Amino acid sequence: MDVPGRKNYAVDALLTSAVLIWGFNYAIVKMTFKYFHPIAFNAVRFSISSAAMFLVLKIRGEGLGIAQQDIRQIVWLGFIGNTVYQFLFALGLARTGAGNSALIMALSPVFAFLVGVAMGRERFSRTVLAGIIMSLAGVAGIVVSGPEGLSFGESWRGDLLMMTASIIWGWQSAESTRLLGRYGPIRLTVTTMIAGTVMMVPLSIPWIIAQPWSRATPLAWLGLGFSALLSIAYSYFVWAHALNTIGVAHTSVFNNLTPIVALFAGWMLLGERPVAAQVAGVVLVLVGVFIVRSQKPMAIPDD
Repeated sequence: MDVPGRKNYAVDALLTSAVLIWGFNYAIVKMTFKYFHPIAFNAVRFSISSAAMFLVLKIRGEGLGIAQQDIRQIVWLGFIGNTVYQFLFALGLARTGAGNSALIMALSPVFAFLVGVAMGRERFSRTVLAGIIMSLAGVAGIVVSGPEGLSFGESWRGDLLMMTASIIWGWQSAESTRLLGRYGPIRLTVTTMIAGTVMMVPLSIPWIIAQPWSRATPLAWLGLGFSALLSIAYSYFVWAHALNTIGVAHTSVFNNLTPIVALFAGWMLLGERPVAAQVAGVVLVLVGVFIVRSQKPMAIPDD
């Protein structure tokens, strides 16, 4: 964890790079879905990511050695945090609007903070919670004022799936801190990724078989590679390292910066022009993130 009173700007820089990648990944994946079914796409990109991350682990001279008593928890984290989360996200996104999805997923820092408090890994802080809520309000402004707006009518099934996905992402971010100190961010991320992929691929076989792979263009494959190697492999390493260094609340709030980047990536790549109200939402998000990161870390030390 950070030393109290001292900010880790290197971690902030790494998280910012991950947010930039995730923001552009939204537009890139949106374009590749013209050629890939979302579930088949996820199965392939997670297979590529797992192989790349395992290679990084071997280059570092580390193995997948996990203590016997932790195997069940590693498998559970991989299954819930990767397999289940990815299915919920893909199916939820297919059943609701992009605006609903962005707003609901922006709740994950709040869930992560509250789970961290319940686990005893974070102390409750009204200031940190206020910063999270402020950035969430900014995300709401970005989404509601966007071209698709916000609607919770006929899309309630998709909204429910996205809400569950948001809770799982928040829970996974907080729960993984139990094992970060024991295995480190890289080994823990690789093991949970491989565990999740091993369970994801067999469940995705019907969509993999039905996918017309030959119609995918070189640009679509390039987008898949970007998503697999940068959006997952690189960014997951950064996320795990940040959780281990600056804590759950401070890390998770960076999630709310992703819609900002996605907004401008959509403008650049998809021609979706932001409106003035969305820019105001961007300001709220940035202020909220600044409030959270300006506070001293207050994680509870391990017993």
